[in-house]
Amino acid sequence: MEEENINLSWEIRVSEGRAGTDPEAPDWEVAELENGVVKKNEDIYDNLTYAEAQQIAGMWTKKKEDAGV
Repeated sequence: MEEENINLSWEIRVSEGRAGTDPEAPDWEVAELENGVVKKNEDIYDNLTYAEAQQIAGMWTKKKEDAGV
């Protein structure tokens, strides 16, 4: 059996039903994508400001790079 190549990435986006016009408002979320698709809703972190979302996505991306994945 072949091992599936999973490409993990993180997307910053406006939460459903939110305006996303104010970067200081908790309108943003970070979604973990596996091969470009959200596999589990538990992997979406919401109620973030844009700066918080950038920090979380950046942290996870760095952890992935540090792990050599």
